[in-house]
Amino acid sequence: MLTSLHALIWAWIGAIIMFTVTVSPTVFATLEGPQASAFLRAYFPRLFKYEILVGLALICISIGLSTGGETYQYGINVGSVVTVLAYLNRRVIMPKVNQVADELADNPSPQIKKRFGMLHGLSVGLFGINAISMIALFAFG
Repeated sequence: MLTSLHALIWAWIGAIIMFTVTVSPTVFATLEGPQASAFLRAYFPRLFKYEILVGLALICISIGLSTGGETYQYGINVGSVVTVLAYLNRRVIMPKVNQVADELADNPSPQIKKRFGMLHGLSVGLFGINAISMIALFAFG
C-alpha cells in the first residue's frame, strides 16, 4: 500500500509540473485574453476537483496503512490538508479570482490589479502548500 501512496503523490506532482511547464505557458502564448480566460475557467475547477480526490485517496490509503491499532496519522493529516485547501481553492478563492478578473477587464485600476494579484497568489500558495505537504509525506512519512 505504501507503494500506492507514493505513486499517487508523484503522479499528482507530475501533473502539477506538467501544467506549470507546458499547459500554462502554451495557453498564454497561443490564446487571446478572452479565450485564455475561458480555457482556464474550465480547466481549474476540474484540476481542483481531482486534487480533492487525491487528498481523499491519501486519507483512504493512509487508513489502509494503519495496522495493529497504530494509525498512519501523518498520511491522514496530509490528505486532510490537501482536501481542505483544494476545496477552498475550488469553492471560495477561484470564484473570487474570476470575479476580480472580470472587474479588471472592465477597469484595470491599480487597486483591482493588486486584489487580483493577492487572490491569485493565495490560490497558487495553497496549491504549493499541498505539493510541499505531499513531498514531505513521501520523504518523512
